[in-house]
Amino acid sequence: MPTASDRRPPADPAPGHAPEPAPEPAEPGSASWWRARYAERDRRRPRTGGLTLARITAGALELADRDGLDFLTMRSLGEHLQVRHTSLYRHVASREELLIETVDHMLGEIRLPSLEGGWRAGLEQGAREFRRVLSAHPALVPALTSGQLLGPNALRAREHALGQLLAQGWAPRTAVHVYLTVTHFVIGSAVLDTGGAARTGPQRAAMMELFADLSPRTHPVVRRHADLLNSPDGADEFAFGLRVLVSGLGHLHTEEAGG
Repeated sequence: MPTASDRRPPADPAPGHAPEPAPEPAEPGSASWWRARYAERDRRRPRTGGLTLARITAGALELADRDGLDFLTMRSLGEHLQVRHTSLYRHVASREELLIETVDHMLGEIRLPSLEGGWRAGLEQGAREFRRVLSAHPALVPALTSGQLLGPNALRAREHALGQLLAQGWAPRTAVHVYLTVTHFVIGSAVLDTGGAARTGPQRAAMMELFADLSPRTHPVVRRHADLLNSPDGADEFAFGLRVLVSGLGHLHTEEAGG
């Protein structure tokens, strides 16, 4: 049996060689960060009656919905949950991590579409459902791009959508492209709807005034079709874009099937 004297102390670095630097922590929201989070959850034993990540993220979503994203801080969330804000750090190390986890909590509200209606119906229903959830929580939409969507609820939706496409005869590589294209279309639409591209009534009126002031010599088309350019709202634009996108994918599916 080895004794204490058999255990040698770590050797000093060779002369002229600096010790190896500590590895950089994973970027919150990255694949490496999510991998570590999953491993940590597997190791951690929940405390009976204690604060949970689910309660934290649910409270964060409520607070963002009520007061906006800028007012969501660790301290304000602690007050909202009636706990010491320092207790939140056992579950999330920073506000950045809180936002990433809260986004995934929000994605848990997505109702996954049935696999029985064909890939077109599934894609359209899934896209509309995704948009419904994002529209219900506009304050959190800017946080969608703060990390990769690789949390438990995001992976649940990804698994379901890809499984649906594969079951309906899509080739694996194309199915991945289809899933990502539709997902990014929904996210882009939501970002525009909640950002600077969103137009209120007064903003539409101001746009019409701008178009009316344009010179018919330099901008005849925009001036002539000002009403049409200013008429679609976010829902109309989304519906049209989704219809065109799925229609195009239908042609692609026919081509790949040799039709």
